[in-house]
Amino acid sequence: MGTDDDQTAVLLQVDRLTVEFPGVRALDDVHFDVRPGEVHALVGENGAGKSTLLKVLGGLHRPSAGEIRLSGSTYRPRRPADALHAGIAVIYQEFNLYPDLTVAENVFSGREPYHPLTRGIDYAQINRRAAELFEVLGVSIDPTATVGTLTVSEQQLVEIAKALSVDGRIIVMDEPTAALSADEVTRLLDVVRRLRSEGRSVVYVSHRLDEVFAVADRVTVLRDGRHVRTAEITATDQEELVRLMVGRDISSVFHREEVQEGALVLELDGVSAGRQLRGISLKVRAGEIVGIGGVAGAGQPELSQVIFGALAVSAGAMTMDGRAYKPKSPADAMAAGVGFLHEDRKAAGILPDLSVRDNLTISVLHRVRAAATRLLSPAAQTAVFADYRKRLAIRTTGPDQLIGQLSGGNQQKVLFGRALAPGGRLLILNEPTRGVDIGAKVEIHHLINEVTADGTAVLMISSDLPELLGVSDRVYVLAAGEIVGHLEGQDRTEENVIACATTGRRIFSEVSAA
Repeated sequence: MGTDDDQTAVLLQVDRLTVEFPGVRALDDVHFDVRPGEVHALVGENGAGKSTLLKVLGGLHRPSAGEIRLSGSTYRPRRPADALHAGIAVIYQEFNLYPDLTVAENVFSGREPYHPLTRGIDYAQINRRAAELFEVLGVSIDPTATVGTLTVSEQQLVEIAKALSVDGRIIVMDEPTAALSADEVTRLLDVVRRLRSEGRSVVYVSHRLDEVFAVADRVTVLRDGRHVRTAEITATDQEELVRLMVGRDISSVFHREEVQEGALVLELDGVSAGRQLRGISLKVRAGEIVGIGGVAGAGQPELSQVIFGALAVSAGAMTMDGRAYKPKSPADAMAAGVGFLHEDRKAAGILPDLSVRDNLTISVLHRVRAAATRLLSPAAQTAVFADYRKRLAIRTTGPDQLIGQLSGGNQQKVLFGRALAPGGRLLILNEPTRGVDIGAKVEIHHLINEVTADGTAVLMISSDLPELLGVSDRVYVLAAGEIVGHLEGQDRTEENVIACATTGRRIFSEVSAA
């Protein structure tokens, strides 16, 4: 960590920073500082201003007012290259990698050394230097591997290696563990500690407060674009941070209302599909939330795709409301009353160049067409938008704002509204609160409770065990494409989910599907 004098020194000082966009003040008189060799966590609800602050530091946005000083000198980046030159490397939540290039090519992209004889890229040098960077990080990644073949956690480490390659004094990480497994999170936090031990400063942005308390030295809370509090991590606790972030007390993030189960809505009987799923049998009833757990790669996305008509069944059968259910496409599934939320918001969720209104209503185009012309009715679309904007507390300047301009959490709310809009019998939710702050989680869980009270059946896939167990009525556990556990009542514990998922053995002699 350094000397006591180092702890009170300031490497980066943000003073009275204000950033305004048309109709929105994203940051309002914000104060923020970073000390040498510390991990400084930045927390707040979606729309609190965290991403805007990071983009100012990274040279993507220019402030409307205020001052930033780096090592005592004025810091005014006009483009990302200025930030890198100054030693500030920002690793955004959405990676900036070239999937078809090698690891080393990505690490040194735009700064490749050239061989004096061939005048081409000196691949031996960049491969060697990349290997040295990964050795510093304490990980083993092949510099010659194609980035597109790496796991998400390995790609995260490539981004960190890029930051180190420009001698980053301050490394900013925006939601670095949003798509990582528990083991991968542990390894990444070890890397953060290693960076701190080398005297580098890390600005760590996360909705996961357990990570904040595991790795941070100080924490700053933003709310509605304003600075609320900066505190030593030892001088606060999770309950206080939640209250500061949302402006109110939240007694329980995960809350399940008592709902009377109804008739059987969906049944899978020995369903196999693709290369992953084998012999899946499960039931979901009206008014209940059935959770699907398991380690990453156990077949959860494939299961949701089969039910939504995006992956063909190779064996077994499905029924909906007691009748044969054979969707050949997502359109068939939506026509049957199935709503769907994809786990990958960027790649398969939002349409970034369309408005919030268009993104929200794309699943109910039949309802927003004018009867006479069959053209889309902006008035009908706006009515749907207004309904879900209010119900989900979506923060946007209006229906015409591009969804790509919203924070990640507000994008997730729009996609959640899109899944709800068909108003059908079954709702499939893949990671419904991924990248969403605590306050928004409460709102989304409340809405899930509402729709189940109205008789909707919900199938929820979540890698967040407290959410999975706190919200679901029953939990099926997948391992290697098979159901290996069915947990009800007091058997719904983290220990049982992990035991099933990691050993591949059923806890009970027979997996009940009742």
